[in-house]
Amino acid sequence: MKIEVAHALAQLENEDTMRVTINDVAKAANVSPSTVSRVIANNPRIGQETREKVFKIMKEMNYHPNIIARSLANKSTRIVGVVVPANTEKAFQHPFYPELLRGIGSVATKYKYNILLSSINSPSEEKDVIRELSRSGITEGVILLASRVNDPTIKELKKIHFPFVVVGRPENEDEVNWVDNNNVNAGYEITKHFIKNGHKRIAFLGLAPEFIVTTDRYKGYKKALEEAGLGIDSGLVLESKFIEHTTDIKVMKQILTGSKRPTGIVACDDFLAFGAMKLINECGLKVPEDISVAGFNNVPLASYSIPPLTTVEVNAFGLGAKAFELLHTSISSDYQSFNRTIVPTEIITRESVQVLG
Repeated sequence: MKIEVAHALAQLENEDTMRVTINDVAKAANVSPSTVSRVIANNPRIGQETREKVFKIMKEMNYHPNIIARSLANKSTRIVGVVVPANTEKAFQHPFYPELLRGIGSVATKYKYNILLSSINSPSEEKDVIRELSRSGITEGVILLASRVNDPTIKELKKIHFPFVVVGRPENEDEVNWVDNNNVNAGYEITKHFIKNGHKRIAFLGLAPEFIVTTDRYKGYKKALEEAGLGIDSGLVLESKFIEHTTDIKVMKQILTGSKRPTGIVACDDFLAFGAMKLINECGLKVPEDISVAGFNNVPLASYSIPPLTTVEVNAFGLGAKAFELLHTSISSDYQSFNRTIVPTEIITRESVQVLG
């Protein structure tokens, strides 16, 4: 088998006449191409003297082993797939994803892995991408950057027993490797922050039932209101991302200008909070004098908004770093086990939430 790998490597590299090939190295070292291949693969059958001789010539000739050939020899691509849950252009408009990827990349570099980034536009498209990544031999594992209700991608990966990690709490949390914040507690604490500051009519913005992260934050919001003896007003819960849809903007403006307008808004994301602050101003109201606002994610712009935004720090970098650690453990282990990591959150208090008298 290793002889065949060496021949395959030689054929691959001979196609590129502009670069030094494994055959060139073998000829200069007076050894066979298969010996060079074994040196690259760190095969214990190769003696130290031959190993040093080949490495010396490789350095002199500025030879770099072909990554495809190394994968053939080692049966390891050292590549993991990362699936972004939207088209790349749109996803990277939000600072959360670059920071999450920075965390993934920091640990991937530590373990000498490369990242293959794939963006999708729908759950069905994601399933096709996952099939290609998992069945083609390109990647050793996959990180999913979102957790959805009844997720077909997770079902597919479990079915074929392919290593993967989800950023976000999945439905069957005891059967999947995942990393997340405690979003129920985070939603509870930020709502409690409003209540402690005298707010009784608190709106919730950004509930998307298909995404577990938003439903968890909503559960925390409800828990805090119920614990304080405050009723849940369904009219103060807006499901869609209203900053993108005319209908939702109209609904939000009706809430802001109605007789029972909220004194505070918990937004599921900082960008939603920014959108809410913009609409509040357009309605002739002020933040926080008329309506207080808080968000999630603590994006860099949060401290520069007017007023600076109170928000929940979710530590996106830490989520990414822990996700790769879990995936590396899954790839390296001979035994299947399921692990989870909870990354702590922190409320960052700024001037967008006012104390009511």
